[in-house]
Amino acid sequence: MNAEHLKGRAIVTLSDAAKIGEVDDILFDSEYRQVLGFTLKHGPFGTTEAVSRDRVSTVGQDALTVTGPDAVNALDRLTTLTGASSLSQAQQTQVVTESGTLLGTISQVELDDEARTVVSYILSTSLWKRMRHNAPRIEVQDVLRFGSAGIMIVADRVGARLTSEAE
Repeated sequence: MNAEHLKGRAIVTLSDAAKIGEVDDILFDSEYRQVLGFTLKHGPFGTTEAVSRDRVSTVGQDALTVTGPDAVNALDRLTTLTGASSLSQAQQTQVVTESGTLLGTISQVELDDEARTVVSYILSTSLWKRMRHNAPRIEVQDVLRFGSAGIMIVADRVGARLTSEAE
């Protein structure tokens, strides 16, 4: 599942069948490997609140469900989300091989079906390649390190594979 597709999905309570907001952003751990939670905006002034991933009952095709309205709180009150990275931060991460070759920038983050863990990262590419489903993909297990400055390091063999696939 493309993480971007979660944006705009309703967040609904199971206790009283109320829509309490929509997903505004996805929050990840510092290495973009696990989903920690979601931010949502609701109310007339677009107040930003959050829900931890462990408080989400299900991630459905049209909505995320939580047990009740108490699952949502102010972002700064959820200690599990302190220091979390957003999807937009992930999408600005540059990917470099161990030997220093820039492979590109992450454009999409692919999640498992339950929106718990990251499966792969898709690099920016031309519209033509995206239409042909030919965008360079890096599997999560191929990532060696993440830097705090928005850089991901992958093995040289990953760069060689992506280069050969592009030819």
